[in-house]
Amino acid sequence: MKKYTLRQDLTIEVNGITLYRIEYCFNKIFGGYLESEDNLSQEGSCMVLDDAKVYRDAKIYGEAKIYGEAQVYNQTRIFDHAEVYGQAKIFDQAEVYGKARIYGQAKIFDQVEVYGEAKVYGHAKVSGQAEISGQARIYGEAKVYGQARIYGHARIYNEAEIYNEAEIYGQARIYGEAKIYNKAKICDQAEILGLSQLFNNTHISGKTQINK
Repeated sequence: MKKYTLRQDLTIEVNGITLYRIEYCFNKIFGGYLESEDNLSQEGSCMVLDDAKVYRDAKIYGEAKIYGEAQVYNQTRIFDHAEVYGQAKIFDQAEVYGKARIYGQAKIFDQVEVYGEAKVYGHAKVSGQAEISGQARIYGEAKVYGQARIYGHARIYNEAEIYNEAEIYGQARIYGEAKIYNKAKICDQAEILGLSQLFNNTHISGKTQINK
């Protein structure tokens, strides 16, 4: 038995694509919008709710939830217990899984992976081949891109930028307008803030605070 059907009489158009409103069979409530049944698995407890939209070749499965006004499209994969909500947008070949949460007006795109219990929110943008995992938090106007990796309990916020092959982990905090790039590594309880720029093979650890 199908978990949901697509109402052919309840449609909207997004970027020239017709989307159909979901009607869940088990309680007859309406959900969000899909381009086709390929976008949302008929198995498991995954759901698209409210005014959320999933289209192109995006796939939602497992126990994932998409709701609010979120948009998921292109070849994105959202699965496990991940949740995407608010006005967040996830597109290209990005993957969000585990217990990750993407919300606010965050944008995740390119070949990014967000997993574990990581959260990306506010106006943050994550792109390239970046990986966000563990209990990391990316928020504010922060940008993470390239092949950067953020994990552990790291926090990236304000207008900070992390890119190239930089790694931020432990309980490190990067904020203000700080930029960390090349192969720099920031870990432990280090704090980098202000207009600081750390690059090349710089390795900052301990309780170091840098504010330039």
